[in-house]
Amino acid sequence: MSTNKMAADPSTSEPVSKKARTGEGLVSTWPKFTHRMDQDEVKTFFKETGYIKVPDFLSEDELAALNRELTRYRREVVPNIANKDVFYEEKDNPDTIIRLERMQTNDDFFKDLGHSPAFNGLADLLLGEDMEPNNVQFFSKPPGAKPTPPHQDGKYFMHDKGITFWLALDDADEENGCLYYVPGTHLMGELQHEKSAALGFSQGLADYSTEMQEKEACMAAKKGNTTMAEKEVCMAVKKGSLLGHHPYTVHRAGKNSSPTRWRPALGLTYWAKSCQHDEELKRRHKEYQQKLLEELENKGRI
Repeated sequence: MSTNKMAADPSTSEPVSKKARTGEGLVSTWPKFTHRMDQDEVKTFFKETGYIKVPDFLSEDELAALNRELTRYRREVVPNIANKDVFYEEKDNPDTIIRLERMQTNDDFFKDLGHSPAFNGLADLLLGEDMEPNNVQFFSKPPGAKPTPPHQDGKYFMHDKGITFWLALDDADEENGCLYYVPGTHLMGELQHEKSAALGFSQGLADYSTEMQEKEACMAAKKGNTTMAEKEVCMAVKKGSLLGHHPYTVHRAGKNSSPTRWRPALGLTYWAKSCQHDEELKRRHKEYQQKLLEELENKGRI
């Protein structure tokens, strides 16, 4: 990389571009996902279960670089973005960010991240379609936070031609609210959902036992169990690990019982390129998002 992209020319008054400031090319040089996993093994597992789990997906250096960019994003970008792209645990406290949306449209580093060979192409492998980045998100569950209701991302996507990757930025376990997957539910199609009061998660599965939403015990799938709650699998992971799931894979996150530990993660979603040409889908999705934002604004949540 030429040095003139990293600093402003002293002979001009033009500011350093956002891309130069974030280090354009950093994530584009990261090793391809094919060097981070056994492709055949992961693809077969995904086909059977509807999810993947790849420990140590990012190196320590890559994770440190990503966290530095997140710190910069919160400091420099968040104050200037729309309310719809940032959610707070306490609306008037800037230190309580629990969710950031559409980071790729607000910052070039995170746009580059979605196109990085470390991630881009993995969705194509798993779904067998030509895919492209759709969203880059940040999630952080604060100490004492309530559970995230069991749901399918396809309810929000309004289609099944997508995938969500969930990258652990710190250790996630039963105490601080890790994810739980229900294997095989990706084969069940879209299930009935009902309105949820959880911030950022407007829909939750209607047919799911209430006690399981609060239960934090790790439950392995057992032969003969019939309910989704009995079959769910705990996805406790170390920082740098990558999870991924099909739009119809039922999943939830437990409550954060830790008095001090947050549970930060980065989400990257990819949609089939064919979705970009579906005007009816885009119209319905836009209407749903607008309705959701209006409800959150009326409740004073954003």
